[in-house]
Amino acid sequence: MGQAPIPVQRWEELAEAARYRVHMLAGLREITTRQLRRQFRRDFKRSPQVWLNERRVAAAEQLLLAGRPIKEVSFELGFKQPSHFCRVFKLSKRMTPSEFLFAHGRSDYRCPEEITSVPKR
Repeated sequence: MGQAPIPVQRWEELAEAARYRVHMLAGLREITTRQLRRQFRRDFKRSPQVWLNERRVAAAEQLLLAGRPIKEVSFELGFKQPSHFCRVFKLSKRMTPSEFLFAHGRSDYRCPEEITSVPKR
């Protein structure tokens, strides 16, 4: 008999505690990354990294709307470079963080076009 599923809210808390890193999330659960991948495929129908990036972008939206600068948000959410954050955000939301802010009546920082160009799907 397998483990009982963990509620999504608890997973979100674990994701934040793991700084949105797969290996740290597996460590918090005291399982291997392979076991974590299998569990995510079964419970969420996606990889842990895809799910963690979705959580990071959702957290980023909240921080940006609270007035935090893009660069600060990117580092707080575990991105090593703001440019990587901008690319991940754009892949998820189909707009850069600066476009997101502009759409919500704010325009603090602009992600340079060359680091946010993402092929159209």
